[in-house]
Amino acid sequence: MRAFIVLGIAVVLSGESLYAQWSGGSAGADRSPLARLESYQGCDMQKLEGRLQMSLSHDVEGVVVAALREVAKIKLAQPACTLHRIAARVEDLVRGGATPAIRYKAYLTSLVLSAPLSFAEEGEAEFQTDEQFFTALARKLETLALRDER
Repeated sequence: MRAFIVLGIAVVLSGESLYAQWSGGSAGADRSPLARLESYQGCDMQKLEGRLQMSLSHDVEGVVVAALREVAKIKLAQPACTLHRIAARVEDLVRGGATPAIRYKAYLTSLVLSAPLSFAEEGEAEFQTDEQFFTALARKLETLALRDER
């Protein structure tokens, strides 16, 4: 019994460590800004695609959100890059994500995938957190949706 408790604690701690790596640090720690757009311009999509697919299917919400941000940033950095399988997974999350937050962030990501030039300013801006990034996308969507088209 004691061995199972120790194993359980080890699994939780390693999961928190993995989440901290994906989310940019531990809770309460000062975070550095998310990666700049230039760092995404040389991405090798063949290498990244499998990892992104796994992350988009992860059970931990923070891992999925971080992967959605990565997908959006890659598309903003490389608008001509085709991401068919990843886009299909993002659309699956729009319809069936585990939480409303995942579904909404997947929706925002799907809009970036379909119209990256509409979100170019957000791609260039620096953000400290995923929440700030997705909030900027949502604000841009609101601006685009309510823009007077006379």
